[in-house]
Amino acid sequence: MTAAELPGAWAGEAATAGVTVPEPGDDPLAAMVAWLAVDPHDPPLGVLATVDPDGTPRCRHLLISGATPDGPTFHTDSRSQKVADLAANPRATLGVLSADRTRQLTMTGPAAPTDREEQLLTYRDRTPYLKLLAWTNNPATAALPPAGRREVWAETVSRHGPTPQDPPDTWTGYRLRPEAVTFWRGEPDAPSHRRRFHLRPGGWLAEDLPG
Repeated sequence: MTAAELPGAWAGEAATAGVTVPEPGDDPLAAMVAWLAVDPHDPPLGVLATVDPDGTPRCRHLLISGATPDGPTFHTDSRSQKVADLAANPRATLGVLSADRTRQLTMTGPAAPTDREEQLLTYRDRTPYLKLLAWTNNPATAALPPAGRREVWAETVSRHGPTPQDPPDTWTGYRLRPEAVTFWRGEPDAPSHRRRFHLRPGGWLAEDLPG
């Protein structure tokens, strides 16, 4: 990902522009969608934590492709370590920090693959760089020296064009279905505060915690 591809606001700048970001009341999923405010052409950056088969946690940054009350989605290569981790243990945590560092959203639950139609639509919303990256970001290319990686990139542009419309077969997507959601907000004139929700048989249980 180049600097030009990095996402912008994740609603942090929206707050300074006069857009009201709701407090998490009794419906954490609606607040989650509002806090993420995903623009598919400028998606927020999150951190995905998985656990490998040995129980060692792994974290990596990735783009949040979308968010509905069913949960946020992210997309990756089917050969990636995160996919292998989720196959062994589907439970994961996804965290997103606003650009101005005043809000953090953390979601935990099982992640499962999305359907192919959703994956195709998301790919077509990606920038030209990220579309080409999906075609070239593989173990064989990674093992090459810089000049070799640039050659692979140029060959891919020649073969598929500068903006491929269809993804490779290895393009896949996941939706994390939250069973716990934590909203953290910092204030310039008050203590920071967390509101955590846990999904229980009777619905969501909320608790207020120090920041």
